[in-house]
Amino acid sequence: MLSEDLMGAIQQILILGKGDQGRLEYLLELLQKGRPLPDSDKKYLQIMVPLYLGPQDPESYQKNVEFAITKLYGEIRELGEKMTGIQRKGFEKYVGRKAILFFITVFVLWNALQSYVLPILSNFVPNSMIQYVFPLNLIANYLNYGQVVWFAFLIISISWPFIGLIHLVKFIRSRKISNNV
Repeated sequence: MLSEDLMGAIQQILILGKGDQGRLEYLLELLQKGRPLPDSDKKYLQIMVPLYLGPQDPESYQKNVEFAITKLYGEIRELGEKMTGIQRKGFEKYVGRKAILFFITVFVLWNALQSYVLPILSNFVPNSMIQYVFPLNLIANYLNYGQVVWFAFLIISISWPFIGLIHLVKFIRSRKISNNV
């Protein structure tokens, strides 16, 4: 469709009071300035023009309505699939990183609490194997850095509230952005 014909069609739809008035006015303005239309707007007009300006006999009108509904349903389904994919990736990424940090914290805590856990474990684990139950302490003692495990646990423990605060701020910002849109 030529842009002049398209502008005329948009104007007629506006006169009829059909469709999204703001979007149609914006598209008309783009065409008047000689700018190309985005693909989503071209699809919108491919639905709207035949629906409101096509033949007005009942069969043609019904066919145009069915075509528009089918097109819109397809686009909605496609958007739903995209949203599901985005949400799944975002959730997996978010949970994955936190889960890794959580297990690192637990692992370091386990090694930091060796002196408290050792008396309980000595009843169940042979003395020759007990050092392998606390691998970080084994490495730290080998390198003569005995207190480094406690220091690592302290640093990780202190980082959790800051990580939580960062994610809380991101969440609040995302709510403000989505409410403004």
